[in-house]
Amino acid sequence: MRGGAGIVRPMHPSEKAAIFHELGRLVRSGTPFPKAIATLAQHSGGPARAALARIRAALDGGASVGESLTVGTPLVTPLEACAFTASDRAGRLETGLEQASQYHTAIASARARIRARLAYPAFVIHFALLVLPLPSLFAENGGLAPFLRAVGFAIGGLWLSLFIITALIRALLTAAENGATPDRLLRAIPIFGKLRRDFALARFCSAYHMQLDAGVNVLASLEMSGAASGSAILREAVAGAMPVVRDGGQVGAALEGTRAFPKRFVRAFAVGEQTGELDQELQRIGEEYRDAAMRRLETISEWVPRLIYIAIICYTGWRIVSAYAGQMKDIQKAMEP
Repeated sequence: MRGGAGIVRPMHPSEKAAIFHELGRLVRSGTPFPKAIATLAQHSGGPARAALARIRAALDGGASVGESLTVGTPLVTPLEACAFTASDRAGRLETGLEQASQYHTAIASARARIRARLAYPAFVIHFALLVLPLPSLFAENGGLAPFLRAVGFAIGGLWLSLFIITALIRALLTAAENGATPDRLLRAIPIFGKLRRDFALARFCSAYHMQLDAGVNVLASLEMSGAASGSAILREAVAGAMPVVRDGGQVGAALEGTRAFPKRFVRAFAVGEQTGELDQELQRIGEEYRDAAMRRLETISEWVPRLIYIAIICYTGWRIVSAYAGQMKDIQKAMEP
């Protein structure tokens, strides 16, 4: 769905999770991908139906699965299109769809918990913004109009600030998928940075594991896994490691030389290469990073509402003290001879 300025609005994670899960089940059952897309489009509505229709039209026009998915916004983001293309090339499209469904289910659950826990703090801040201007009702030059104007400015400013912050965060997240600098900036944020890194490493491991299972050559596997990671840092690191691998070097050593991958990841990768069990190591460490990301997501959903609540209480207290101090000064001036 597009806004007036041509901006694609994201779909709710729970809706995307359901569609990816259902599409994965259809593909797993042996349903041809174009027919699976048509079935879901027939029983969907809104932006999902339009996105599925565009995917089906691209398929009918001779596009590959990966190419057709790139026109499926807002249902399929560019990052998800890369991940699905990697799993499709490996003959494991249903696996990629199910992993995407699990990811969006976790995101939707975390959002629901955060919103539920923010209900009371939101009430507190709106109540405070309504009560704090009350003295203007009884001031000498006050009245109902100044009171309503003060409330409107306060609440309007709050919502405008929230809108701007949300837009900036979305823009930064999009930029981090395409540029290493914003990606590094996001990684520097406590907890959230490691959450992004762990999800990116999990996607990299999953994509590489599926490429190995399908017998895709090493260079193509590396390139596809870097794109599927959704991290500009990892994608640039893979691009830097490609010449070393192309010259016959070990993939693990080449990735270590980029300094973009954690030591634990590189160690597991090297052990897998040495033992000939790289596919098993990638599956194991990919699951570890995915589990770690889920735990951090749970931590964020627990602490973000608490920190916001503390900030609201501090702000409200400061406003009350400031208003009281101002009134005391007015009283003192009035009592002066």
